[in-house]
Amino acid sequence: MSKKNKTTQLPQLSPENYIRQKARKLPVYECLVNSEWEKSKMVTVIVARVHANGNITAGIYLVDLFCLGIKDTTYLFNSPLSEYKNKIFKMENLQPIQVSYELAHNIVFSGLDYATELGLNPRKEFTSLTSYILEEDNEDIDLIEIECGRNGKPFYLQGQYDSDQMVKQVDRQLERAVGKGNYDIIRTSEAGKHSDKYNNQSIEDEHNEFRDMTYEEKKDLFLELLKSMEGKNKGNHEKLSDLVISVFNELLNDNLVHDQFKRYSKNLAVDLLPINEIPFELWGIEPSKQIITDKITVLFVEAYNMVNENTKKASKKTNKLKKIVGDIPIVRLLELMILQREGKEEKSIQMILDNQATFPDYPIFKIQLLLIKIEGFSIPEKLRNTIPGIQELFGDRTSLHEIEFMNYILALIALIENEGNAEKLEALQWAIEELELPSSLDATVYNEIMAIKFKLVIAYFS
Repeated sequence: MSKKNKTTQLPQLSPENYIRQKARKLPVYECLVNSEWEKSKMVTVIVARVHANGNITAGIYLVDLFCLGIKDTTYLFNSPLSEYKNKIFKMENLQPIQVSYELAHNIVFSGLDYATELGLNPRKEFTSLTSYILEEDNEDIDLIEIECGRNGKPFYLQGQYDSDQMVKQVDRQLERAVGKGNYDIIRTSEAGKHSDKYNNQSIEDEHNEFRDMTYEEKKDLFLELLKSMEGKNKGNHEKLSDLVISVFNELLNDNLVHDQFKRYSKNLAVDLLPINEIPFELWGIEPSKQIITDKITVLFVEAYNMVNENTKKASKKTNKLKKIVGDIPIVRLLELMILQREGKEEKSIQMILDNQATFPDYPIFKIQLLLIKIEGFSIPEKLRNTIPGIQELFGDRTSLHEIEFMNYILALIALIENEGNAEKLEALQWAIEELELPSSLDATVYNEIMAIKFKLVIAYFS
């Protein structure tokens, strides 16, 4: 997979995966908070760690101690010290003061715990990423009492960019959590002077125009928009998609999503090879048994790219490749893709079974068994888990070709669909979004995931 920062000499991990796996091992450079944070209760916390090369990786957290907890978060990765200092200097109204790591840690997690008790979830980016710049919240960190709320009650101070819809959402949640009259809210007219430059996104997802609708109203709108799918009204199609995402998100248990995300993210930590960089494992042959020339590689790439455009031309290219390299797994893979593209289901199934029997150790042929439904066929036990590890299929390889990776992702999606697990589907989507897949692969995965979300929403309304 591509790297965001090519000027460094860090291990071959994306910034996100490096943070998750290694940031806690970096020594703390400094911790900053805004001055008079105890009075304002809106705290910008910066925890900076230093690499061996002197560069800085830092987590930045906007913590609302009144009730919302982790209201926003972002990070800097492996930035030169001068760039990090300049970033801090440009943060308006920060007036930073240095504090101990223990105080910075306690501010963040006190706000988080208080909000969680109220049923208000942190920014997704915190749980999935920037929390890994902090130490684990356990007994190894000295406990410092941080006062949350105002006058012993939750207090919501509407920020400059907090929509009226968000105010209603928080209001309803606080009433559910502590009861009417046991919390305070100040709206925009009273809160304008307390905004912060990081207070620019809601803690809720962007598809919130449906939040105030009842179950029946959403169901009626869903059916109405579903009928319009036969027409060419693009606006209705987009609205239906937004409604599906909104309803799907309401079905999720955030804690379960976060737990599953950690597993998927760790499992998908491999490098992604481009289409023309083909490892011998994908060819399915021993290096000593076949010399793969540039001409052979180009022929395969041409055939592969033609499958979705013109199966007849793809077949000609595939047959030409077969005459050169023989009946090897990668040739059979092309032949299978052509059959599937032509909609020849029975022949495809027969070929999948024959391929697996002939080349039982070829990973993609194992995966193909997960992507079909055959009466009387049982998925091998070690692959029934909806998170079969890459190692279980590809061994100890640290990089996969994009064809291998796509087949693996589609298998995970198929297993999740079979289980009907919304949290696993959302967690997998989070993990995939951080991989920077090529646009064509990204679109394919997104469409597959959206199709399953659609099915789960239909089941919910049924």
